[in-house]
Amino acid sequence: MTIIIIGDESNDVLTIRVNLEQLGLHNIHLFQSAYEAIQYEHVFLKEEIRLIIYDANLHVENCEAHCREIEALTVWRGVPILLATSYEKPVLFERVLEVGIFDFILKPFDVMQLKNRIQIALKYYEETKKRKEHERQLQMDLKIAKNVQKSALTENLSLPHIEIDGIYFTSQSLGGDMYCWFQLNDDLTAVMIFDVMGHGVPAALVTMSIRSLLKEIIVKLIDPVHVIKEMNRKIYELFYTDGLDSYLVTAIYAIIDKKNSTLQYVNASHPEGVMFGKYGETVKMHANSPILGLFPTIQVQAKSIRLTGWHRIILYTDGLLTLYPDQLIDWDFFHSYSAQNNGLLLRKFTEKYGLCYLPLEDDITVVSITTTS
Repeated sequence: MTIIIIGDESNDVLTIRVNLEQLGLHNIHLFQSAYEAIQYEHVFLKEEIRLIIYDANLHVENCEAHCREIEALTVWRGVPILLATSYEKPVLFERVLEVGIFDFILKPFDVMQLKNRIQIALKYYEETKKRKEHERQLQMDLKIAKNVQKSALTENLSLPHIEIDGIYFTSQSLGGDMYCWFQLNDDLTAVMIFDVMGHGVPAALVTMSIRSLLKEIIVKLIDPVHVIKEMNRKIYELFYTDGLDSYLVTAIYAIIDKKNSTLQYVNASHPEGVMFGKYGETVKMHANSPILGLFPTIQVQAKSIRLTGWHRIILYTDGLLTLYPDQLIDWDFFHSYSAQNNGLLLRKFTEKYGLCYLPLEDDITVVSITTTS
C-alpha cells in the first residue's frame, strides 16, 4: 500500500507521516508538487497508490494554482485526495471540491480526526476498487453473453430460389430482438423475427429462452397458425406474472413454399413487413394476430400471398421506426438495390442510417429475404 504526500517538508508533513506510520502505513513517498510526483510515474509501475494527501497553505491568491495541481493528480490517479489546510473560507472549499478533493484535514491537526479521515479515505478507495472490479467483471460477462446471443442468430441462407440475411444492433450490451430461419425441406423455408418487450439482460434472457424452443416447434408444426399458437402458449407458461407485461412478444412467422409459389404468414402485433415486386409494387404484411404471452390461448389468422418471379421481403423490429423520429424510413431503398444480394443491401442500409455508431434507444433488427420462385 503506497501513500503519497504532496507538500513542502514541514512539521505538518512530518506529523502526517508519523500518523500514517502509526496506522501501519510505511510505504510513503513525499513530493514537493503534483507535477514532480507525476514525473516519477516509473517509480509506481508496480505499486498501488491508495491515497494522496495534499498539504497546502491555501488562500485566495494561490487557490487556482493549487486547483490545477489537484486536477492533475485526479487525472493521473483515481484515488482519494485529502487536503490538509488551515484556511476555512467556504468559497475556497467549494472550489477545491469541484476539482476532486475527497475530504479535508484542518490544521492544527487533531490526531484522532487526522487518523479518522485517513482511514475513511482508505476504506473508500477499497470499496471503489471492489466496485470497479465488479463492473469490469460484469462487462466481461456481458461481452460473453452478447457473443452467445449473436451466435444464436442464423447465418445467411443462399439457395437458387431463396436468399436470406439479417442485421442486428443492440441499444445495450444485450437486447430483446432475434431472427432465425430453417430450410425444412427442398420446398419449404421458415422465417421468424420476434421482439421481446424491454431491453438489457432480462429481455435477452427471455429472447434466448424462446430461441431455444423455436426449432423444435417450427420443425414439428410448420403451419404458421399452429406455430404461433404454440409459441404463445410457451411464452405465457414460462414468463407470465400477474400484473407484469414485461415479457410480451411481437413476431412475424412466415413459410415460403417454392413448390406452390406462396408465402404464408402470421403477424402477431409486429411492425408490418414490406414485400416488393420486380417493378417496385409493394404489399404490406399487416398485423393479423394478437401479441404473444398476454393470454394462455389466442385466436390466430394467417394470410397467404402469391409469389410470382422476383420478390424482396423486408422484416424488421420497431426500433427501426424510432431511429430518426422526424424522418421516415426510405422503403424504396430496399427495391433500389434489387440487383444486389441481401448482404450488400443490408451493408448499404447500415451505412445510410449510421447503425454502427449511432447511440440507439432501441434494438434494431432487419431481415431481407429475396425469392425467385
